[in-house]
Amino acid sequence: MFSDVIGHSDVIGKLKNIIKSGRIANAYIFAGPSDVGKELVAINFAKALNCTEVKGDFCDQCVSCRRINDGNHTDVRLIRPDGAKLKIEQMRFLKRQGSYKALESEHKIYIIVDAEKMTTEAANSMLKTLEEPSGDTLFILLTPIYNALLPTIRSRCQLVRFSFVPQQVLQEGLTKQIGIPESKAKWLALKSQGKPGKALRMANETKDSEDEMSWVLPILSQRDKGLLLQTFKRAEEMSKTEGSFDIILSWYRDLLLIKHGCSDNLLTHINEKKQLEQIAKSYSVIELENLITMALNMQNLIQRNINSVLAMEVMMFNTFNTFSTRL
Repeated sequence: MFSDVIGHSDVIGKLKNIIKSGRIANAYIFAGPSDVGKELVAINFAKALNCTEVKGDFCDQCVSCRRINDGNHTDVRLIRPDGAKLKIEQMRFLKRQGSYKALESEHKIYIIVDAEKMTTEAANSMLKTLEEPSGDTLFILLTPIYNALLPTIRSRCQLVRFSFVPQQVLQEGLTKQIGIPESKAKWLALKSQGKPGKALRMANETKDSEDEMSWVLPILSQRDKGLLLQTFKRAEEMSKTEGSFDIILSWYRDLLLIKHGCSDNLLTHINEKKQLEQIAKSYSVIELENLITMALNMQNLIQRNINSVLAMEVMMFNTFNTFSTRL
């Protein structure tokens, strides 16, 4: 159902009104940042238009909805770039197929992903297709760069704009949809910068438990030399995990916020506040700022192809050493 989409309530309301009115255009442009959910909403729009059980929404249970989910619906196709570009052969295919009647649904729908990647020839072919619309054929062009499309294509499509999802809305949506702890949902919402697609992808790349988040705490709070070996072992493991530096930075950030006496609402790991308050007593503001700077520098070096294991070990050692030398 549309209610399962994280955010974009204004867009969904607009699409529901379009379905309810029956005034469905032959072409739409869904424009907005990458990973905000344009493709998901486009697929849901296709399901709602062709659902046999629910009007104005979709059931996700009927044959039509299930076939769209499986990617084998005769009348609903996703067209993606062939390599780096959308090529003229793909647009010619759309033109031929678009001239036929829908076989098993009320609407024939083509969702063109990364439409700005059309070659000049492909864009001109797409324009001709839009100039000769078929009554039951609908095109949805997805793009993060609206102005990269030909003005003549833009003029023949209705624009639907997508924006970043507010942090609180994204956080609540993640908690509800995939059942992750509040602290991890908050971290994902912060890191993904309002992009539900990115947040969900990051959630799938880490464990569902808090283990991926809380392993930093012992390093921040203990000076047992026996922990140093465990630190290096963990560093090797985490160097292979995307977003590991961001996990560490989220703890440093919370410690710094606590040192400055900031509101609890700003904390990512609110459930660990009491322990963080105790740890924060062992660090100065300057030390935390230095650790954050070092983490950012190491992250930058990894992007320049420095050995990720070495970078993680250096950062973990400095974190461990900073605390140990203060005791």
